[in-house]
Amino acid sequence: MIGRIDMPLLSTLLLIALAGCSDYQGISPTAYQYAKALYNVTNRKRSEKLDEVNNLITSSKREGTITPKEADWLLEIVDDAREGNWETAQKTARQMMRDQVQKP
Repeated sequence: MIGRIDMPLLSTLLLIALAGCSDYQGISPTAYQYAKALYNVTNRKRSEKLDEVNNLITSSKREGTITPKEADWLLEIVDDAREGNWETAQKTARQMMRDQVQKP
């Protein structure tokens, strides 16, 4: 029906739009390793590892081995997983790693 918003459809379209607009290129090697770790944690749904990875990301941000933006991206993945959005978290981590591959 025109004029009525289908919320699940709107949410899906928004997710597709955001997924298509990723720009994680050029992250540091440390941030890449955290993305890889988060991919593994989310793939196995190991909630007990989320605090550990969260603490490592926070420490690396404080020490300057990852940028605040990298930390924000990574911590968003942690938050998604904590909320039970394992698939979304896994896809985001995978996209972060994929974006490091240079296209010819």
